[in-house]
Amino acid sequence: MEAARSRLALYLALGYTLLILYASLSPFTGWRDPGEDVWAFLNAPWPRYFTAFDLAFNVLAYVPLGFLVTLLALPASRPVFAALGGAGAGIAMSLCMELAQAYLPGRVSNNLDLLTNALGAAAGAALAARAGSAPFITRRLGRWRARLFLPGKTMDLGIALIALWFFTQLDPSLPLLGIVFFSNGVQAQLAGLSAGNAYRLLGPLSVGMNLVALGAMLMLIMRSKRSALAGLASLVWIAALLKLVTATALLRSEAAFLWVGGEIVWALAIGAILVVVAATLPRLHIRLFCAAALLGAIALTLIKPGEAHSFLSLRLFRWSDLQLVHYTGLAAMVADVWPYAALGYLALLWHGDRRRVA
Repeated sequence: MEAARSRLALYLALGYTLLILYASLSPFTGWRDPGEDVWAFLNAPWPRYFTAFDLAFNVLAYVPLGFLVTLLALPASRPVFAALGGAGAGIAMSLCMELAQAYLPGRVSNNLDLLTNALGAAAGAALAARAGSAPFITRRLGRWRARLFLPGKTMDLGIALIALWFFTQLDPSLPLLGIVFFSNGVQAQLAGLSAGNAYRLLGPLSVGMNLVALGAMLMLIMRSKRSALAGLASLVWIAALLKLVTATALLRSEAAFLWVGGEIVWALAIGAILVVVAATLPRLHIRLFCAAALLGAIALTLIKPGEAHSFLSLRLFRWSDLQLVHYTGLAAMVADVWPYAALGYLALLWHGDRRRVA
């Protein structure tokens, strides 16, 4: 696969830009005139109060943006100029978000945020430039892409969609692969709810639906079903590692392993059996199987506990912080939107298959 012909970096960069827009400007309501110079924050003193989580979050949030924009620029420019472009794009994005936040109630333009975002974008750009200038890395990745996945820009979009799914796993108060809060009575009690209001079946159901949808999606974009099953196992292990790291860092000690309760393990086992059964089906039926799982996931998002329950889940965390609300809100937004995006992608695959048959 030639890097210049692949649109994977473009799709990833566009998707990540949308995530930054949402995290920076949600809930997109209450816009008003700030009544002062919106550029004044650049010369303001450093904020008096900030946390290590704020600093780490702001740096890490812009590393992927600098990385992806630099990858986009690499085929057409030297690594150093591509890195400057990636870092510059990240800084420009952060500056625009800080200026826009001046017009939103509850948001504050912050020069420290701009600085930490710039550091993250520069770090991501430097990593991409270093990797892009190393033929061993780029050739190995190109061969990996060509060997495992079907060719074409539509398949690149599918890979980007799978990458987007990982953002649904950022909230450690949610079960592994799940999109619904409060999967068991212990979790509900820690969050300040009664076990009777915990919607106990919704968590395991969401886990099973997600696993089936992911497995079927991989079968549609990968060259072999065996590779898709191995890829699904890898995705589950990476998601579990992500949950473990974020839960250890963010959750109270008594809530650190609620994301992998016994009922979640059973849901994973049943979902895995369904995926193996789906692997015996032809491509058309796999697509229908995936669509059914996605529709089930959408139904769960419509009946899951409301926003009050989501905010109560913050009691599971070590501390309460505005950045933490934005962090969990981003994961919830992606979890809500991803099934719809995946359904749209299935429609695109169906249209492409019909054109090839015709």
